[in-house]
Amino acid sequence: MTGNMQDAFGNDTAQLNALMQVINEITQYKVPHYQMHELTSKSTLRELQYLIDDCNALDDSDMIDTLNQTKTEVKYLASVINDLRERIKEREIEIGILKIQIDNLQADGQMMSDRLRRGN
Repeated sequence: MTGNMQDAFGNDTAQLNALMQVINEITQYKVPHYQMHELTSKSTLRELQYLIDDCNALDDSDMIDTLNQTKTEVKYLASVINDLRERIKEREIEIGILKIQIDNLQADGQMMSDRLRRGN
């Protein structure tokens, strides 16, 4: 009876080790982080491409032109959003630097004020 339990435990251990290996392989790769506008624009562009492919089968050139123009506009708007997000990050860094400079100037002013009081 103990032999069967040891065999069963050994099998469970082997399965757990295999599961741990799979989990390690999955988690070692970084998953790209997409913003919400990137996800929605990708799905919208994919749907537009499906519509274009369907319209190509029907040879409706006005509809295809409109859909292609819409695809271009969605790509442009997504790139504008990305650019604005980058500018916001840059501005936040600049604001942080300015806050540090203000704090340093206030500390210098306080130090000078303290020296003047001691001198009087």
